[in-house]
Order: sequence, then C-alpha cells, then structure tokens
Amino acid sequence: MDTASFSTASTTIESVLRKLGLDPKTAKVRDEEGTRAWGLLRGSAQVLLMVNGADEGAWVRVIAPVTKLPAEKDRAAFFLKLLELNARAMRNASFGVLNDGVVIVSERPSEGLDANEVEQILKHVGALADHYDDEFIKEYGVAR
Repeated sequence: MDTASFSTASTTIESVLRKLGLDPKTAKVRDEEGTRAWGLLRGSAQVLLMVNGADEGAWVRVIAPVTKLPAEKDRAAFFLKLLELNARAMRNASFGVLNDGVVIVSERPSEGLDANEVEQILKHVGALADHYDDEFIKEYGVAR
C-alpha cells in the first residue's frame, strides 16, 4: 500500500470535515489498515467518505444510500430508470445497487485531489441522494 497517498488523502478529507464544522474524530466510522471512513448527514442523506489504500496509490470514494430496492415486480422498470439517469443526468457520480439498496457513488484516485474537490464531491453526492430519495419514494413507494 502507498502509505503516503493514503495519509495525504486522509488529511485532505479531515480538513474538509473541519471546514464543514465537523470533528473528524467523531465522524470517523472505520479506521484500519488500508481503509479509513467518515460518516455524515447531508440533508436527509447519509454520506460515507472513504480512503482505500492500494499498491498504486489511494482511492477516495464517496457513497450515499438512497433508498431500498422496490418490490420484485417493479425492479426491471426501476433498474432501467437508474441506467437512464446514469447516462442522462448524473455527473461525476452514478447509481449502483449494494445489498438491498440503491446508492450513489463517486470514486477517483487520490493523486491530485484537493480539498475543494473533496468538498464538491461530498456536497454533490449528498445533494443527489437527498433529491432522488424523495423522487423514488414517490414514484416507486420504496423506503429510505
């Protein structure tokens, strides 16, 4: 693992959290070799910021749960909608399915990452999740 990249990305994320008025130590939800994560709320959306170490450097991932999956009978139409939104409406983020829920994810290598970009990605992913949870609840009757 590239420990320098991992450490630099972690420090950058913690500086953004402090700028947003959060204590990085309190927001930290995971800290083990190769993975560090912080959780926070953006509107009604929970957002997780992660740094993952790899041999070639570190990666920063921002992920936000949106809703649970709809009933089986509605999933084909729902998945088609997610794919259409990925192609048409999403910028620097995409929908995915994780376990029994829909998430929004943005990920990039940490090389060249600065605090302004971390803040933009965090706010963007949080705003998307906060917007689409209401839309999907109304249209598909899913739960948060």
